[in-house]
Parts: sequence; C-alpha cells; structure tokens
Amino acid sequence: MPMDTWEKCAHPVDPDLLKGRVCFGGLDLSSTTDITAFVLVFPPVEGDDKYYVLPYFWLPEETLDLRVRRDHVPYDIWRQQGYLLTTEGNVIHYGFIKKFIEDLGQDYNIQEIAFDRWGAVQMVQNLEGAGFTVVPFGQGFKDMSPPTKELMKLALEKRIAHGGHPVLSWMMDNIHIRTDPAGNIKPDKAKSTEKIDGAVAMIMALYRCIRHKGVSEKSVYDERGLLAF
Repeated sequence: MPMDTWEKCAHPVDPDLLKGRVCFGGLDLSSTTDITAFVLVFPPVEGDDKYYVLPYFWLPEETLDLRVRRDHVPYDIWRQQGYLLTTEGNVIHYGFIKKFIEDLGQDYNIQEIAFDRWGAVQMVQNLEGAGFTVVPFGQGFKDMSPPTKELMKLALEKRIAHGGHPVLSWMMDNIHIRTDPAGNIKPDKAKSTEKIDGAVAMIMALYRCIRHKGVSEKSVYDERGLLAF
C-alpha cells in the first residue's frame, strides 16, 4: 500500500493498556540465521474500532553487526531503541522465543497463533505443549488474499494502529504484492525488496481476528481493484 496511507495509521499503541485483551498472533519463523517475527493483533472493542498491532522481532546476537554492514539496515539502532530483540549465539534460539511468547500469554489473552507451515513443526509442538492454540496458515492466494485486502481497507479507514514501529514499517515498505488472474493478492517474499516477515505475520494474525469477529472477507478492493504499491 502507499506508505503515506500506512504512516497515517501510526496511532499510539500502549502495551500496558492492552493487557488482558483478547488478541491473535501470527508467527513467521525464519531460517536459523534470519529474522523471526511474532505479531499480536487486538480486535476492536466497544467504543474503539481500531485493530492494535504489537510486533516483535528477533535476530541472532552474533550476526547483528555483520548484517548492519552487509544489508545497510539499522538493526543495531533498532535494538538499542527496543524495537528489535536478539537471541544468544549466531543462530536464532527458538527456545528463547517460545518462552517470550509464553510470557506474553501471561499479559495478553492470546486466542490463537497462526503460523506458516514451513519449518515450524518443533516450535508448534512446543507452543501447543505450553497451552496455546496454533493454526496452520497457507501462504498461497487462497489464504493470504482476504486478509491482505482487509488490511488495505482498514489502513485506508485509519483503523489499524501500529504506533509507527520502525521495523514493521520498513517491512511494509519492502512488500511486493503479487496478483493472480482472478484478482487475488498476496505478499511475494521472493520479489519483495527486503524482509517482509513482520508484515506476513501481521496479515496472518489479522485473518484470525477477522474469522473470530465475523468481519466480512469481502473488501472494497474486490469492487474497485488494487491501489498500486
């Protein structure tokens, strides 16, 4: 979506005010050396029609400086500012992330966690063992198109609140959207300019919100077409 549309959704997000609220998670696990993203989306409540977004990102501690130099991305600054977390060593520590999600579950009422099936078997088993409901989420047009369109609609209506999170905003700016002949859309990781894991995790979490809130999957984009990214 146009970044000015996304930036107009930088409504404040106070994690403390969201404690105890129902929410849905999206988990996009990386390879062991790449960014892992976990995003919570909080559906509207009476008197507040916004969807609040709480994103979390991890990289291996020992590869951070190399990535800053190689990718020319300010991962080190984001970590200093608290927008990016690291796990010990030179690979992602999935046990740390599982414990982090467990701790989030103490503060927030996480109804479900949607996950990309790729490479997530052990983490899914661990989260299920911790008492979470985990739901597989396909990355094809069938699953990704409805929530991607809904995200665009909600952003145009300024009903997404992301607090201006710089890592998530960077990923939103990286997205390349692919369209099939039937007009279905989805983020295309292969053709996106850089990492989009957080955006994908947010879309998965939003879909679970939609399913549980009874929000129509029909979008304004079904009638008028897609705005250019």
